Amino acid sequence: MGLLARRSSARRALHDLGISLARNPDVVEFARSVARSWPARDRIGRIAAAFTFVSHLVDVPPPEDDGVRDGVDHLLRLAGKREGPAVILCALLLALGERASLDAASGLPFVRVEIDAADLARLPPHAGPFVNGGRVYLPLDSRDARSALGFLPRPMREALRARRPQNRLSFT
Repeated sequence: MGLLARRSSARRALHDLGISLARNPDVVEFARSVARSWPARDRIGRIAAAFTFVSHLVDVPPPEDDGVRDGVDHLLRLAGKREGPAVILCALLLALGERASLDAASGLPFVRVEIDAADLARLPPHAGPFVNGGRVYLPLDSRDARSALGFLPRPMREALRARRPQNRLSFT
């Protein structure tokens, strides 16, 4: 079980790490360059750009000598292979000015980013936004390149639904 699922203090520490990264001027500039490289220039486009970048980044195999090549390798070691992608994605989204935070469902970490009702029309049909406290969130699972924007695997969706049964948005 990962850090996010075990202890809220560990989850808070990882969220604080994401905030610290998001405040770093180099991370802010990098996040902006990732967003500028994406064809869609709206909010969902920025979220998709950061999500796609991180989900592909974490699919890069680790160094064969078990060493550290760069800050990403160091961060993945520090935060953990399961939590690291969520921390990186959360940091990039925060650096872009989004309202993002770390969460966990079924013991697996994900990022939830707050979106506006007007953003719902721009989401892909498989996306599963949810409402919590009157706010709409898009869940992002960036643990591998096969993850789809706004889609959580079944165990995570079921855990999230059990936690917030009355708040689930459905698209028909």
